[in-house]
Amino acid sequence: MDFPEPLYETELHGRRVCMACGEKRAVKVLRTTQREIVPLCEDCSRRWNVHGYQILKRIRPGKLISRLVLFKLLHPFQQPSLCRIWDDLKSFQAWAKKMKRWT
Repeated sequence: MDFPEPLYETELHGRRVCMACGEKRAVKVLRTTQREIVPLCEDCSRRWNVHGYQILKRIRPGKLISRLVLFKLLHPFQQPSLCRIWDDLKSFQAWAKKMKRWT
């Protein structure tokens, strides 16, 4: 039986894009005890500290993906790579699917 995986905020190692807004570089990451789930920029990190899980409920997949594409078009040769962005999306999606069973 799977138990819910609560998130906590920690420092990010590496260059990634924010998965909450899709517009800025991430500086923090929400993670479980085993893996990193949601990279966050400075603004989204502040919102996480005030609103908690509500900021994750406001994310709309279509809007996030279009913002990520725009981010990558504006920064084509900089990190993170498309593969890394895709991995972050899949990790976030898997965590969300698992947590949906508990709500």
